[in-house]
Amino acid sequence: MRSVMLVDDEPLIVKGMQAIIDWDQNNMQIVGTACNGLEALAMIDEGHVDLIITDIMMPQMTGLELIREIKARNPYTKFIILSGYEEFKYVREGISLGVENYLLKPVNMDELEATIKHMQRDWEHEEMRQIQMDQSWRILRNNILQRWANETIDAKEFRERAQMLEIPMNKSTYCAASLRIVGDDKGDDPQMYLPGIAEQCELLGNKDLPDGCGVICFPDQEGDIMLLFVSAGTEGSAEWQLQILNRMKQAVAEDTGARVWGIMGQSESTYLGFPKSCKSVKLWLQNHLFIDWNTFIMQVVNEEATNQHQEKPGPAMEQFRKLLRDGKGTEVDRFIDEFFIAEGKEPCLPRTPFFNSAIQLMLSAKELEKTPDYGDIFGPLSRIHTLSKLKQLVRKVVHRTLDTYHTAEKTYSPHIMSVLEVVKNHYQDELSLKTLSQRLELHPNYLGQLFQQEVGTTFSDYVNQYRIERATHLLLYSDKKTAEIAGEVGYWDSTYFYRQFKKYAGVSPTELRSIYMKR
Repeated sequence: MRSVMLVDDEPLIVKGMQAIIDWDQNNMQIVGTACNGLEALAMIDEGHVDLIITDIMMPQMTGLELIREIKARNPYTKFIILSGYEEFKYVREGISLGVENYLLKPVNMDELEATIKHMQRDWEHEEMRQIQMDQSWRILRNNILQRWANETIDAKEFRERAQMLEIPMNKSTYCAASLRIVGDDKGDDPQMYLPGIAEQCELLGNKDLPDGCGVICFPDQEGDIMLLFVSAGTEGSAEWQLQILNRMKQAVAEDTGARVWGIMGQSESTYLGFPKSCKSVKLWLQNHLFIDWNTFIMQVVNEEATNQHQEKPGPAMEQFRKLLRDGKGTEVDRFIDEFFIAEGKEPCLPRTPFFNSAIQLMLSAKELEKTPDYGDIFGPLSRIHTLSKLKQLVRKVVHRTLDTYHTAEKTYSPHIMSVLEVVKNHYQDELSLKTLSQRLELHPNYLGQLFQQEVGTTFSDYVNQYRIERATHLLLYSDKKTAEIAGEVGYWDSTYFYRQFKKYAGVSPTELRSIYMKR
């Protein structure tokens, strides 16, 4: 609400000004009155005022002197002059000082309201220019667009924000699209520059558009550039949208050296349908793996049919486990390469069978480790979108296991062997160095130091990693609820289990199950 001060040496004029219009309805509030310029100046020192309506001829300090003084202190304060004299010199000086209007007494209510409405438009434009100059405007808009796309924003809040952020709500068609950008292992990762890439795409996309059309681009939380296409008509909309999407795809690929795919959803008739269009695009991306050399632009026709591909048989796990145990690194690589190969002429592949098989292969390697770390499996999976990247991850995880498994078998002292055996058989119980040290007749501090020296990690970390390993198998290969699994592996507080699982596996239990979709 804007603040207003009335300054006049005639009390009846001040009282009349307070009642002449509905200030609240105009989003304004009278915060003070003064009978001369000096009194007004003293009040201004205590706080900012947006608008001052002042008489000219007053004792001690005139209205024009007051305006000059306040302008020097705060150039953004606005002024309306009241006067009983229609003298040109006053009008001219008021104009030179940048006042909004010069009103004669008695004040005409319509003229006053018209002046106030004009000022409010000026204020709105000034606010918008200020916000747009600040990068926070774009950050705020990206946040609102992300929440809109994910349907996590209240309808009233969205309408208010959309008006301020110039997000159109009265177009005839709304359509979502996505640019998925996959960099190589050389140079900078394009994901670091997504906001800037989105900004450049928007500038490029809004060049030479048909009348009534527009494009808004924003990065989403999954590392894609999301696009909002809007148009005033429905004819030929898909054609110009695909052209713009292709133009952006080529520009991003040239600027970043990355591979870029463009996926466009179905058009909707109102802004309320944009989240549905987004969902169809994200569902398609969730269900598919790209082949590196085959970048393309396509429109999702039916999201229900996005995952209808011929089922791929799983890998020969017994053969793979034997190769691992035998330490045949070259044959292991050949096995992985032959499995992760694109067959046929499909432009993309179903994600689920390839991800499931990759997880099976990596877990089978982890089974050979004494203290497996699942963070290097599940954390990277959520960021993999191509078949070659998936194959690269599997080879990396498997070779890390082979490098440690086939070194000289480590021997432990009898005390540490006893501790490891207790963890293996009683990991679901409450375990502590204090109770174990009593059983072994050792000091807890000495046992802890000995354990870290021989095993290479702290006792608590080892126990947590072992429990997370058991929980991972139950999450992947059983239908038990997460809380039930937490209790079975020794965590009686589900919230604590979630935190520990995220820490050691790199993803939450829910995210793990969504990555490994059961056939």
